[in-house]
Amino acid sequence: MLESIVLRRVLLAAAALVGAAAILSALWLAETDDNDVSVTGNAAVDELIPPRGAEVLSQETVGIDLALGYDARLAINGVAIPREQLRHLPNLNRFTFRPDQDKVIERLQAEQNCVQAIYWRQAAGAEAASTISWCFTAS
Repeated sequence: MLESIVLRRVLLAAAALVGAAAILSALWLAETDDNDVSVTGNAAVDELIPPRGAEVLSQETVGIDLALGYDARLAINGVAIPREQLRHLPNLNRFTFRPDQDKVIERLQAEQNCVQAIYWRQAAGAEAASTISWCFTAS
């Protein structure tokens, strides 16, 4: 009988440890951008820069990383980024904008900033565009 009480306590302690580990894992995973359904469920969008809900500096690079074969335009806080100020890295198919002097946006606004990316498969043309929006905080 003493053996069954000890065995029961050991099993309960092991179950409690497994439960605690599961809770900690869930909390850790919830804090990463990998759970952003609009990104993970979207074959065209590889990454939002910065991620949704991030905290960044006012001169942070903003953009979108798309699958190959897509094109994009960006607007930040309702301001369309001119094509000549948008940096495109073709090998990554990443479209970015960095606020700076003499650009349409010199610095991100304090507190919340929202981005709207319009993207489309190059073969289909801009008429078949989709949109993704996200917000982050700048300081």
